[in-house]
Amino acid sequence: MARYFRRVSIRSCIAPLLAIEGVPAPLPKDSFDLAVYLSQHVAREGVDVLDAKRHMAIGTTTARTLGRLGIACELPRQSSSEGLLETVSTTLSTGSSILIVSGEDGRNLLRTRLAELGYKVCVWSVYRRMCSSRKPRLDDECGVVELSSVTSLQTYWKAVRQHALTSTEDPTLIVPSTRIGKRAKLRGFERIHVARDASPRSYSRVIRRLNEHG
Repeated sequence: MARYFRRVSIRSCIAPLLAIEGVPAPLPKDSFDLAVYLSQHVAREGVDVLDAKRHMAIGTTTARTLGRLGIACELPRQSSSEGLLETVSTTLSTGSSILIVSGEDGRNLLRTRLAELGYKVCVWSVYRRMCSSRKPRLDDECGVVELSSVTSLQTYWKAVRQHALTSTEDPTLIVPSTRIGKRAKLRGFERIHVARDASPRSYSRVIRRLNEHG
């Protein structure tokens, strides 16, 4: 994300709130019609030998990361669980087998809806998100805070709002979905902007709109 922002001349401050820890989950032995990857963090030992006829990543960053392992991924029309659901349901026959490669405690929307549509769905959870042991150093001059998941929102609220690690009293948040936006509203945040999806391009578009309107 920060690399993309630099490329399009948007100044950013990297303040990691979460740490990623691998989960010792056994490699699925079955073969699948489609493997769906929900994050770049799923790139781990064994992923490159999954037996699947097709591979689909939730977004370009995940596809690029998996491409380094030799996995050529298709992309949905929109980088979200909803986008994956739409693309899969219109390009794969009902009854086909799907492996969802994801982290623990993620959304169940994709799994639930695909099963309801008649697909045979299996989930392989290969990582978990944890609160970082390091306190984030935030730049007081940052105009917006980019949060990419419910977990990062919860961690930001606890670490920053409660412990006052930034002097920004009411920060402007950019989140990748209305679902996370609603969660932020419940946490007491007021200035919330929803990007089209979690891609760097979508976030930069929101930032540029905010700059244009002062």
